[in-house]
Amino acid sequence: MNKKKNVVMIVADQWRADSVGYDGNNAVHTPEIDGLAKEGVSFSNTFCQNPVCVPSRSSFMTGWYPHTKGQRTMHNLMDDKEPNILKTLKNSGYHVYWGGRNDFLKTDSDVHQLCSTRDDQFAEKMKQIRLKKERQQKEANKNIEEKEVYTHAKGVSEKVHHPEEEQFKHAKEFLENKEYGDDPFCMYLALALPHPPYQIDAKWFDMFDESDIPDPIKLSEEEWSKKPSLIQGIYKNQKLYNLSDEELKKIKQIYYAMGTKLDDYIGDLIKTLKDQGLYDDTIFVFFSDHGDYTGDYQMVEKTQNTFEDCLTRVPLVIKPAKGMEFKPRNSDALVELIDVQATIMDLLDIEPAHTQFGKSLRSVLQGENEHRDVVFCEGGRLEGESHAMDAGHTPDNEYWPRTTEQEKIPQHTKAMMLRDKDYKYVYRLYEEDEFYDLKADPNEKNNQIDNTAFNEKVKEYKNRMLQHFFETGDVVPFKQDKRF
Repeated sequence: MNKKKNVVMIVADQWRADSVGYDGNNAVHTPEIDGLAKEGVSFSNTFCQNPVCVPSRSSFMTGWYPHTKGQRTMHNLMDDKEPNILKTLKNSGYHVYWGGRNDFLKTDSDVHQLCSTRDDQFAEKMKQIRLKKERQQKEANKNIEEKEVYTHAKGVSEKVHHPEEEQFKHAKEFLENKEYGDDPFCMYLALALPHPPYQIDAKWFDMFDESDIPDPIKLSEEEWSKKPSLIQGIYKNQKLYNLSDEELKKIKQIYYAMGTKLDDYIGDLIKTLKDQGLYDDTIFVFFSDHGDYTGDYQMVEKTQNTFEDCLTRVPLVIKPAKGMEFKPRNSDALVELIDVQATIMDLLDIEPAHTQFGKSLRSVLQGENEHRDVVFCEGGRLEGESHAMDAGHTPDNEYWPRTTEQEKIPQHTKAMMLRDKDYKYVYRLYEEDEFYDLKADPNEKNNQIDNTAFNEKVKEYKNRMLQHFFETGDVVPFKQDKRF
């Protein structure tokens, strides 16, 4: 009997789709991911289900949309009783290695319900970094002042330490020492690059020619007037309009270089898999949880309820294992991140033990061109849901420009995006909706919600959204309860 195929799942943090080479950006350097894309199937229209970390990760781990179980804040995580792909694989006989950040599981949960090996070094380093920031914050709070500009940029240094260095070293040792024994393994690496702060070693930064960095997307005053109030507020608070185009492009150059550094680590891990004779028998999946503004719209970071492509469109590459039928190429099929866990289970012939809404990409891997008719992303909160604001930063904190707006309504209104290949519609609960003709306006500068020429399309998308909520509004556990 053949041994089950192994799985390596690498999740970058805040890496937008147009910042990898296979997507057509000739200014970036991602040779390892691009090489993986040539050996497998790369996707150019993959979208996250929420534009911030915890809700997005909770969604793609479970196959649930954020609204299905109310997983739409940074501070409401899952517990070990809820289903997810790691637990599914562990219960199916896999040795599950979990390295890197958490961002989806409550800290008091039994981590061994999900995995066999948990490398806490990365998580501990991230915790220490956070505690150091909190101490610095308390000291800074004695004299709170607004910054002149909020860029999240720390610049270029001769040597910048990112915890990924130790994480990949530990992951390689796990493979080299065959700590998985006779079991098939799943290696899940949840990383922090290229998440802000934007800072990078000179060696990576110098690989780029600043003249190749694309100019930032900028809006006119009239275009801003039709944008959601949340990003109008963030734009005013971050004050990046005071920076020159060259300064904004430098932020993007640092961000690109952070991606190149992560790409190099990924290449080293691929080499280890090959050296250990494991690569051919391994399904390798790379993607990101959401994107980043990186100077576009004269903003940085991300938001909780706006859905520009730079925030919602993410890279995805799947390299199936040897013997699995697939057609190497780039696909423009519409894909959601919840489809990743459904695809892994399908390729491994594992039946899910819970209702999930992901749709396997097996047929697309094999050559089909269509997958979904539309994709969805959502965020925000109801008025009165103060526990869902994810706020509380003071003006001396880099996150204040966003989180201070999240304390307000309509700024932090619940909202949902529906997108196909031609149009994007955003329903906003407490303020004006959005509608973009993506063919004519790929940078989403001109909100056409008041253009009567699109009235029928808006009605069509509202009905499709209603159908979506009806289909995915809840889940019934497979396990039935005894009444007596």
